[in-house]
Amino acid sequence: MEIYKRISSGNLIRWSIFYFLPVFVTASEVSLQETVEGFIGGSAVLPCSPEEPPITIQDIHVRWKIKYMQNVYEIINGQVSVEEQDQQYKNRVESFPEEYLRGNFSIKLYNLQHTDAGEYTCYIFMKNKSEDRSVELLIKEKSEKLIPSEGTKPRPEMTVMIISILFIGIISSLANSVTGVST
Repeated sequence: MEIYKRISSGNLIRWSIFYFLPVFVTASEVSLQETVEGFIGGSAVLPCSPEEPPITIQDIHVRWKIKYMQNVYEIINGQVSVEEQDQQYKNRVESFPEEYLRGNFSIKLYNLQHTDAGEYTCYIFMKNKSEDRSVELLIKEKSEKLIPSEGTKPRPEMTVMIISILFIGIISSLANSVTGVST
């Protein structure tokens, strides 16, 4: 009876709103981390864009890091800078300069290795604000393509023969249904 009085008086509803509201607000602020998969020896594009594209690329500094420590790539005022780039990434990373004004500061990492796996962070420093984006890079072994042996390869003449037989069967069925002749 006591519970019924609490519910009907509205205290329980008010209490539950104040109790659970912070949980929902906190959950809505969680951002999802993007995941990219690549294969050993292959390449992968790691995406990075600010919430709003820049008006100009001047005064924009973009720095890519892995595990918050190693410098992977840098773009300063629209120019690539590899001066502080970690040796592991030399000649293996490129960006897309024609996309900078659209706010695309993604990078492409070539010749992927097991050591490339991990969390990459793209830091975007603009005049009045800064943003960062995280991307998890997963590296998988290169899958072997299955090459059929000679005995299992489809032969073009067999395919043509099967299609011809089906076509003749369909035509004769249609002809028999139109003329009323049954076999």
